[in-house]
Amino acid sequence: MMKLIIDVMGGDKAPEETVRGALAAIAEYGSRAEYILVGDEPQIRKIAEEAAASLDGIRIVHTESVITMEDNPVCVVRTKKDSSMSTALRMLAEGEGDAVVSTGNTGALFTGAMLIVKKIKHLQRAGIASILPLKNHVLLLDTGANVEVTEENLEQFAYMGAVYMKKLYGIKKPRVGLLNNGTESHKGTPLQQAAYARLSENDAINFIGNVEGNMVSRGVCDVLVTDGFTGNVFLKSVEGTGKYILSLLKEVFLSGAAGKIAYLMVKAPLSKMKKQLDPNETGGAPILGISKPVIKAHGSSNAKAFKNAIGQALSYAESGAIEEITAAMAEFTEKKKEDKATADVAPQA
Repeated sequence: MMKLIIDVMGGDKAPEETVRGALAAIAEYGSRAEYILVGDEPQIRKIAEEAAASLDGIRIVHTESVITMEDNPVCVVRTKKDSSMSTALRMLAEGEGDAVVSTGNTGALFTGAMLIVKKIKHLQRAGIASILPLKNHVLLLDTGANVEVTEENLEQFAYMGAVYMKKLYGIKKPRVGLLNNGTESHKGTPLQQAAYARLSENDAINFIGNVEGNMVSRGVCDVLVTDGFTGNVFLKSVEGTGKYILSLLKEVFLSGAAGKIAYLMVKAPLSKMKKQLDPNETGGAPILGISKPVIKAHGSSNAKAFKNAIGQALSYAESGAIEEITAAMAEFTEKKKEDKATADVAPQA
């Protein structure tokens, strides 16, 4: 049976919310895996007792050190090698589990995933992929791991994102867009222009062209690729706009008796809208390109968000996406070698 390793010590609301989220996930998804909680055992047991939840059959790996949000990312492999995050990643790398979930320091988790678990062979860069809180599922990649990228990095992000959406969301031929400031092929910096040309020539990717920021919410693509700096700004803008819209609606409906009556009439569709705009419904972001599933849950995750991140980790581990990406990267590398060999022996004009 699959084993899921859960770091319950990282994040702003850990371990209270993370332990409660893990217990909720075990109650909902229990039969799909065995669960290993990594963190301060006395605190874990206290929170479980307060929640009147049984820990029978759940393995607890005790650690005392915690990586904080302020810590340097490299501490995961240097000064805090005995932390809950480092321990969880090391267990994954050594085959003691099949996936890791953590709300901890993003930089440290990414660094640890790269240096301890290792990236997929032949892949240049791993990236953090986030599902945008929109009506239609859109996977944005990268959202913070790689501030600077090359056109080949973006091509690999596109392929990984497409495989993820195919395997986990059942989209047969995911549409891939390149985030840009215009739809024409000549728009953007030299990087976007080179990436556009590269993606257009790749038959394995269903590339639909450049996508402007105001087009994303209309569902024009299933995967959106960009560098980590732009992706992180775009993600937080979308999440912030969603929260702002919901706050404005709340003001309208609480403005008086008429507003409260109107709210009762549209309560059901508003609840659906709130769910669509809520980042907690997704719970976390996979680090695509790592040889085993690593899910980064939101640092401010509540129990509900962490439970959903655990469900996402289970689905990712079960999907076979990593195996397909691994095979494709090997195939791409071999093809590049063949193309280079052909070019080297071609007669010169």
